[in-house]
Amino acid sequence: MPLLDSRKEDILGFVVRDFVRTAFPVSSNAVFGGLRLEVSPATIRNIMLELDDMGYLYQPHTSAGRAPTEKGYRYFTLHLMSVKQPEVEMRTRLDKIVENMERETDSAFEELSRALSSHLKLFSGIGLLDEDEKIFGKGLSEVFRAPEFAEPNLAAEFADFAENIEENLLDLNRRGVTEHDLEPTFHVSGFGMASVFFDDDEFGRCAVFSAGPKRMNYEKSASVLKYTAKDIKSKNKKNARRRNN
Repeated sequence: MPLLDSRKEDILGFVVRDFVRTAFPVSSNAVFGGLRLEVSPATIRNIMLELDDMGYLYQPHTSAGRAPTEKGYRYFTLHLMSVKQPEVEMRTRLDKIVENMERETDSAFEELSRALSSHLKLFSGIGLLDEDEKIFGKGLSEVFRAPEFAEPNLAAEFADFAENIEENLLDLNRRGVTEHDLEPTFHVSGFGMASVFFDDDEFGRCAVFSAGPKRMNYEKSASVLKYTAKDIKSKNKKNARRRNN
């Protein structure tokens, strides 16, 4: 996927973030007011038309603004995302859950899945992918509140994906979705998914994940999932050192 120039990237990034936030197509006037680029609204309209022609945006219906295509979301996740630390309150909640993993592993994983799904409003959880394969996932009802899933076929497709999340995570792991542990990866096809795979001294190969409509907040998901994976790895390394001393 070739790189866009900086102005096209700015506009595409704005459209993706605004559409994620509102679920409404984004107009050129909204881009003009939101980005405050040193160009006219007419120039912004022309650039958005170019992004249409290149397959990054589309117009859901006549006289509407623009929404991202799957190609637009993929470009966003590859080149435009910003992965930051989660909010303090969420970090504190995750830290407390991870503290309990050594004593009450399964209940801690269940609680972790609930925390991720309630924070992200997505189907979220953790998978243990080695010999003792276990998947903990919560939040399917959160996902089906999204307006996209009023479309029955998409809702059925996502329900099938969620029911088979163990196989899907194992397949992604076999395909080597990441070059480096702890780096978020994304799936955008019909619906969206963010995942972070990592190796842990205690639990073996693991994945934390969140999935929902294509319009899901990839930046927020990646930030929370990456923090969660790092938290688990660092905590279990400390526990291992303590047991060996």
